[in-house]
Amino acid sequence: MPRIRWYEAAALANAVLVVALIRGRGGVPLDVGGSVRAQVPMLLLAAALLLAGAGLRALLLALRGGTARARLYIRRIFAPASLVDLLRLAAVVAVVSYGYSWLKVFLPRLHPVLFDPLLAALDEKLHLGVNPVRFAVEVFPFPAFWRFLDVYYAGFFATMLFAVGWLGSALSRRDRTRFAAGFAVLWIGGAWWYLATPAMGPCYAFPGDGAAAQPHLPLQANTQRLLLMQYRAVTGAAGPDRAVSLNAAFGIAAMPSLHVAAQAFVAFVARKRQPRLAFAFALIAALTFFGSLATGWHYAVDGYAGILLGWLAHRAGLRSA
Repeated sequence: MPRIRWYEAAALANAVLVVALIRGRGGVPLDVGGSVRAQVPMLLLAAALLLAGAGLRALLLALRGGTARARLYIRRIFAPASLVDLLRLAAVVAVVSYGYSWLKVFLPRLHPVLFDPLLAALDEKLHLGVNPVRFAVEVFPFPAFWRFLDVYYAGFFATMLFAVGWLGSALSRRDRTRFAAGFAVLWIGGAWWYLATPAMGPCYAFPGDGAAAQPHLPLQANTQRLLLMQYRAVTGAAGPDRAVSLNAAFGIAAMPSLHVAAQAFVAFVARKRQPRLAFAFALIAALTFFGSLATGWHYAVDGYAGILLGWLAHRAGLRSA
């Protein structure tokens, strides 16, 4: 019988705790059975990503060192014990995602206090009176650049899909374990940090700060509109008689920035063994940080907190193998 690892137990316990908290205090009934069934595609996606990552690694090995190294990698990664390990990693991704998503959705019911004014004031104090959101919009007043950021920011999930597939398909079981543990700490810790300091973000709390860029950010503006509709449904602002059909991906939270945290985490994880990958993710994390300001999703302090969280998750992963 395989030994249950601490982060697997933590992912499952977190999901159970989130469900209990929502059902006990959320005020809107959560269909547990339906929400769990809806998570099956995430499990299948995670498994497919790991297989795709293994395929990409085998292909690169074949191109760089011949087919012998690629065949050896395939034999080892698809050995029964390794396959079980990959399936367990896919399950961790799905269970962690479940707890993270639903806790984020029900934040306004669980902690109905917003820290936006405090975060905005802290932003200006840290930046010597400069509003970082307004600065990000005004420093590059080019609609073409804003349109680029609009598309780029929408591609965040593609970077995470690649990271899960690539880092999760490492041949070393120790490396996979470290990644999985850090991944769990990142998203579980981020969700509870959301609950501790709930905030909607500048695009909702201070829409005037980024008003000049908004007409050139159609993808982000539409996403913000959809998320706000569900936020109002969760809070009851949509009307008492309106049916509530919730999407787990439509939660609103600003502090910390998990976009920045996740990409920074990958940069930290890859720093020693894959420095070029680490450098690439450090660059895209920096661009994501800037984009989070220009699009109005986050305050600058959210990004700083995200970098800290990414580092803490990485350190937790190092201690797990």
